[in-house]
Amino acid sequence: MERDQAVVEIRKDEVARLYEALIDGHVVGDLAYETTGGRVSLTHSYVDLDQRHRGVASALAKYALEDVRAGGGRAGIYCGFVADYVDAHPEWTDVVDVNRSSLVASRTARRLESGR
Repeated sequence: MERDQAVVEIRKDEVARLYEALIDGHVVGDLAYETTGGRVSLTHSYVDLDQRHRGVASALAKYALEDVRAGGGRAGIYCGFVADYVDAHPEWTDVVDVNRSSLVASRTARRLESGR
């Protein structure tokens, strides 16, 4: 049985280069990123074991992609979860930079590279 979705707050810590997910004021997950020359690379996500399957990682991915889009940039995706999230939510493909071989192999990357 899947657990109920949590009320997740997301914040960006520019010093630590993390998007952090909080539930009831406690950090329960994060998505690491790097910036180089105005390009954002989403590198790795982690959610506490007892908070998984509650929408935490999806909230992190969505927030990060919204942040990249709002900044007018594109994201290189090295995180497998975020690559899967983009696969499931094609509205984000315009934010993803697949021309730099950074997207973890996914259906989205293959579709975009083949022009479909």
